Amino acid sequence: MKKFREAIWYVFVGIVAIVLAYVICSQPVRAETSVEVGAGVTHYGTYNGRWFQNGAPGNKVTSNAPAFSLGLTGDIVSRGDWGVDWHAEYVNLGRAAAQCQCKTRDEDYAGHSKGPTAWFSGSGRAQGVALTLEPYAWRGGLRWGIEAGAYIYHADWNQNVYGWAVNESPKRDLSLGSHTWNVAPVLGATVGNGKWSVSYRHYFMRLNSQRSNVPPVWNDADVIEAKWRF
Repeated sequence: MKKFREAIWYVFVGIVAIVLAYVICSQPVRAETSVEVGAGVTHYGTYNGRWFQNGAPGNKVTSNAPAFSLGLTGDIVSRGDWGVDWHAEYVNLGRAAAQCQCKTRDEDYAGHSKGPTAWFSGSGRAQGVALTLEPYAWRGGLRWGIEAGAYIYHADWNQNVYGWAVNESPKRDLSLGSHTWNVAPVLGATVGNGKWSVSYRHYFMRLNSQRSNVPPVWNDADVIEAKWRF
């Protein structure tokens, strides 16, 4: 059942990405096409027990990071007080990191029992291309929109473990990493005056993170940006 749900997930996201790419690429470059620049902050949703353990000595998690984006946007439909825009942009969600003197066995941490520990230190980031459609309407002098689309991204995670051992095994140092391309849905909302806007997006990266052999510290990510069109 789990593999079936994953297959449905990837078929859905793949269809969304293909449709959005076709819609955006089939639009002629016109005067209405604008450059869009954004800057803001990412909050990665981290998971306790994955590369950090709450309450462990030296525990520190960096889950907030500067985010920025750069791309193109234009209209598919424009009917005065409402319409639909497309967005194609590079999005860098920023760096996440985690460290602690963690127990080497998850069972020891979950059971609050004694056991060997090691120094865990890791960091990484997610960056890629967001393809979205944005239906919008003008109300009260402001432009209100809802975004939906796909995030085609590269996730990097580099993890070092110093003094790792289980039970009576000799201690050793480990260097692990994952560098994968993924596709995830993205949903969001915007409000602005047409030239500037405030954007909120949620990036659904949880399933991709859980499937990796060396998963990043994050699951999903929430991003708030101020954006300008030129």
